[in-house]
Amino acid sequence: MLDNLIFSINTALPIFLVMLMGWGLKRKKILNDTFIQTANTLVFYVALPIKLFQDVAGTTFTEAFDTGLVLFLVLATIISIPCIWLIGRFFIREPQKLGAFVHGGFRGNFLYIGFSLLENITGSIGPKAPIAIAFIIPLYNALAVMILALANAGAGQDKGNRRHQVRHLVASILRNPLIIAIGAGFVASALSLPLPLVATRTMNYFNALTSPLALIAIGASFQMGAALKNLQPALVASGVKLVLLPLVTVSLAVMLGYTGSDVILVYILFGVPTATTSYIMTAAMGGDKELASSIIMMTTALSVLTMTAFVFAFRSFGII
Repeated sequence: MLDNLIFSINTALPIFLVMLMGWGLKRKKILNDTFIQTANTLVFYVALPIKLFQDVAGTTFTEAFDTGLVLFLVLATIISIPCIWLIGRFFIREPQKLGAFVHGGFRGNFLYIGFSLLENITGSIGPKAPIAIAFIIPLYNALAVMILALANAGAGQDKGNRRHQVRHLVASILRNPLIIAIGAGFVASALSLPLPLVATRTMNYFNALTSPLALIAIGASFQMGAALKNLQPALVASGVKLVLLPLVTVSLAVMLGYTGSDVILVYILFGVPTATTSYIMTAAMGGDKELASSIIMMTTALSVLTMTAFVFAFRSFGII
């Protein structure tokens, strides 16, 4: 029991400590908003795409592709939306708040925090994670557009403006650097293209840069005041995102016979804190950006406890 607890703490706590370091450096004014913006841009457009390309290119696609698992992840994501919507309807009346609540309740930060946790547990993100996110990222964006457009329709926003926002966001899916990198990795894998040693070593540097830089930027952007705004809906969304969703989806995955790294991948996609992208998209489509920010901050702060608890349960039940 004690060994399992120590393993869980050693897995989840370093992620929180790196984020805490980012927060402390921002408080000491060693880091500023320009650094945060630059770091996020570097991770999203350079480091993470290189990491994903390298992982996918080095994978035998036909062996790693798991149709059943991908279908499970897609269906579970879609089914979670009306469930979160119903939960929100119990105490949220404003359509824009409800849209932000649902968006923050299902969209996880698996690319930054989730992948860091996965690497701490298994030693690498594995071959299935990039394949899964090739389906999940476009699905996230499509669902977010529909949710926020529907919520804004309830708030009586201008339809022409909403249509423009929808077209812009749908088009951005096709230009997403992560999707492009994964697609290029699939091509390299299918053609068995050999990567020169100089290219591999260069990509290894960016690979090592991705997680720490992303976590520092997340910690540096944390604002305690924002976390305490809209306290009730933010706490409920945190309970849904960090406890209810992963508990249900992981239980279903185990019942369906999934084990080991597959179960961990399910948890990563459904149990990590809300992605910062949810704030950007909510603000862009006229949703309640203050609630979106509160949910991100609250789930990030509480995730160290829930991630530790879930890893401890996985270890105790022999899943990892």
